Formats: sequence, structure tokens, C-alpha cells
Amino acid sequence: MKPFQRVLLGSAAGLVAVSGAQAADLPVKARPVEYVKICSLYGEGYYYIPGTDTCLKWGGYARADYGWNVAGSMTPAYSGTQGAQDRSVAQYATRHRANFTADARTQTPYGTLRTLLSIHIENVSAFNTAGTVNPVLSRALIQWAGFTFGHAQSYQDTFAINDSWHYLQQQNNSDTAANGTNQIAYTWELGNGMTLTLGADESRRKSLANLTPGSTIIVGAEPTTDVQGQKWPDVHLDFKVDQVWGYWATSVVGHDVSAQYYVAPRTPIAPIVCSGPGPTGAPIGDPITSCGHPDDKIGWAIQTGGEFKLPWLGPGDRFGWGVRYAVGASGYGAGTNVSTASLFGSGNFLAFGAITDGVFINGSDIELTTSWTLQGAYEHGWTPNFKTSWYGSYTRISYNDTAKGFFLTNVCNTVAATNPGINTIVGNCNPDWSFIQVGSRTQWTPVPGFILGVDVGYVRILTAFDGSTANLSGVSVAGSGAITAVTRVSGARPAGVYTFDDQGIWSAVFRAQRNFNAE
Repeated sequence: MKPFQRVLLGSAAGLVAVSGAQAADLPVKARPVEYVKICSLYGEGYYYIPGTDTCLKWGGYARADYGWNVAGSMTPAYSGTQGAQDRSVAQYATRHRANFTADARTQTPYGTLRTLLSIHIENVSAFNTAGTVNPVLSRALIQWAGFTFGHAQSYQDTFAINDSWHYLQQQNNSDTAANGTNQIAYTWELGNGMTLTLGADESRRKSLANLTPGSTIIVGAEPTTDVQGQKWPDVHLDFKVDQVWGYWATSVVGHDVSAQYYVAPRTPIAPIVCSGPGPTGAPIGDPITSCGHPDDKIGWAIQTGGEFKLPWLGPGDRFGWGVRYAVGASGYGAGTNVSTASLFGSGNFLAFGAITDGVFINGSDIELTTSWTLQGAYEHGWTPNFKTSWYGSYTRISYNDTAKGFFLTNVCNTVAATNPGINTIVGNCNPDWSFIQVGSRTQWTPVPGFILGVDVGYVRILTAFDGSTANLSGVSVAGSGAITAVTRVSGARPAGVYTFDDQGIWSAVFRAQRNFNAE
């Protein structure tokens, strides 16, 4: 090879080497950034999860409630120890809540696959305490191809005076909107806004009371229950039409009413007798399998209601109504939250009423309790961001003649030794009673997503045993292997003779709430 050629080849090799080194030093081209994209398939607020075809929406709210003459859950103080209405119980209570919601949706060949999660974290404070923090699962559901699995609002909630109308807790609502219920359901889309749903929910139970023991009915507490463990859920069939004018819904529900065992006298009474309350003065013992039990029964409820939009009367004006009737299913007919009333008035006066799904005595069948409720509400918008609602409801709880006979022989006109719950009711032995709740809420939205409002309400108990008297003694009775204190009076109310008479109370709640990215 000639010298000139060697020089050219060497120079070329050097250039290639230098070029290769410089290329190695150049930065590698970055991969494209996956920006979060807006998802418009399901409305505002949804975004695609990067790298997926799933749309996600975050939401929630922060809430502060300040109540007067209420329990910590903003329940009017008509029951339990709060019903004493004396200086031993707290009238002022607060509740602060943080809610977090995540709604994820994906399109599939069988329709939208949806997952909804919602959690409350609450701090409830009453009676000079710092309060307790409680997590509450509001929603944990999966919806797909017409099915709903999980913890959600029940499809058989037809109408309720819920948080959209008020702040005070409504006692006679049949409603699971706030905290949901465990369920499974299938919904058929019928077209034109109409749906038909078949579902099964966690049972909404009230006490199933054996009146043979005298301590079953107690002032300041729910009746002692002898209900059997849940055998099957509450089944329901629901129809709903939802259109631009509002909605109308109706539902029928089947409810298991099954008891545990009859009770036997305690030792040293022998032999064991399960058919009656035992000799006069003998304490009543515990349920045992050898005593048998009443036959199972099925309670039922029918519910209907709706809401109508009235924009020509004011911005956002609407009217809602509901009717419910139940036999042996008082959690529906009377309401999810309604409690046994024990509301004391000035002097020795007491409004009382026991709520049950049914009652029985040793050797008898279960006598189912009848309950029904009427509800109505109207909301008027004075301006687009200032509105007032008015609401009211009436509930009646009644017992048939056979059940009233059980009250007569085991609760009324009996000696203290065999009736340590409410001692010696003398006079009218009618256990039927009614519950009324009315109120008005005014709400201001100064800026979108932020609300301030006040709710003022009145509760009145139309008492059972009206006009009769009861000796609330405060003694103790023998328990199963121990001495059990049975409370006859609430708070600092003294033992003595009380007259049953209708009573009412006022309550109020102020609320501040900030919503973010929530429907």
C-alpha cells in the first residue's frame, strides 16, 4: 500500500472513532410523557388513569354540625338517657366529618363496570367529652351488567326526608342513603326512565320481645329482644320511573321474624315449666332449647313515594312525599332510626312507646306489630343560592288485641316482683303510640360548593298507656348468675310514680359544609 493511501485510511479510521465517541455522549431521546387526560364519558370531573381505559373521579366533603337538644348524631333527644331532659344530660353536641369518595368506571362489552368507594371519618362529641373518631363505610360497591354487589343505598328506598331537606336526623325515615347497607341486586332497564329491581338487603330489625319476663319493657332502653340470628336477608322488588319532572318509586319487602326460645323459671323452681311465667313472685329465667319456640313468621312492608320538580314556583323548587305500611317489619313502616320513646316532661310526666317487630309470651305465637308512616317536604328557592325547606312526618305503631292481652297480663297491673321493668302500670293498658317530627331548614350557598345552614325541628310523642301511672322504682332483679341492674328512670330523674302524658321537644342544628368535586 502506498504511503498516501495509508494516511487516508488512518485519517478515516480516526474520524469514525471520534464520531462514535461523540455519538455515545449524546443524550438518549426521552419517552413521551403520559399526561392525565380528561374523560368526558360520564360527566364532569372524571380523568383517565394513566395507561388504562378506566375513568376516575375523586370527591368528598368536610362537614361541621353543632346541635342543641340532640345526641351526637344530631338525633333529637327523645329517647334513652337523653330523654330525661334534666341537668344530668348534655343538650349541646357536635359532629365533624370528613368524607372521601372515589368513583371508577370502565366500558366493557356488557356495559359500564363501576366501582364506588366512600368513607366517612367522624368525630362525635357530647357531654363535655373530647369526642371519639369513628370510620364509617358509606359505599363499597361494584356495578356491572345490571348487578349491584356490596355496600350501598338500597333500591327499596322510595322516599325519605334525607340530608337534602334537613340536618336533624329524621327518625322515621326508611332510608339507607347516608351510610348504606349490605346488599345484592339486579336491575332491569325498561326504557323511558323506568327500572325494575330485585334485591336482598341486610335485615332491618327491631326488637322481637318475649313479654313473659317482667324486665322486657324498660324506660330509657330498647325492649329486650329474643330475635333469632339472621336466617335470610330482607328481599324486595322495586319499580322506579325517573324523568325530567322528578321520580316516583314503589317497593314491596319481605322480612324474617323468627324468635329464640321460650324462657323457664330459674332454680330452685322445679320442675322446669315453659308454658307460663311461673308462680307469683318467682323470677323468670333464661331461654333454653328444651322450652321450644314460637313458629317463624314473615313480616312485610309496602312503600311508595316520589319527588316533583316545580321550577315555575322558584329556582330549584320541589315537593316530595312518601307513604309506608308494614306488618312485622317496623324498621320499614316506622323507620330505620326511630327508637323506643322515653321523653320526660316537667314534673312526674313521661311520654313512652315501645317499638318492636312483634311480641309473644311463653307458649304463644308471635303477634306482629303494625306500623305506618306519612311524610312530606317542600323546598322553595328564594334565589339560586338561598333556599328554605319545610318537612313533616307522622308514624303510628300499634299492637293487635292478642298482643294487648300480653301487655295486660305481663306489663300492666302486675306486682313489682313479676314486672321489674316498668313496675305496676295502673289504668290504661294500651301500648299503641305515635311519633311526629316537623321542622324547617334554611340554607345559603355563598360560593359554589360551600353551604351554611340552620335546621330547627320539633318532635312530639303521643304516648302509649296515656293517662295511666307507673311506679319506676329503680330496684334490681336477679340475672343469669349475677345481679343485673334494671334502669327504670333516665338521667337524674328520681324513682317514683309517673303519669304517661304526651310530650314534645325542640331541637336545632347549624351546619357548615364544603364539597369538592362531588355530585
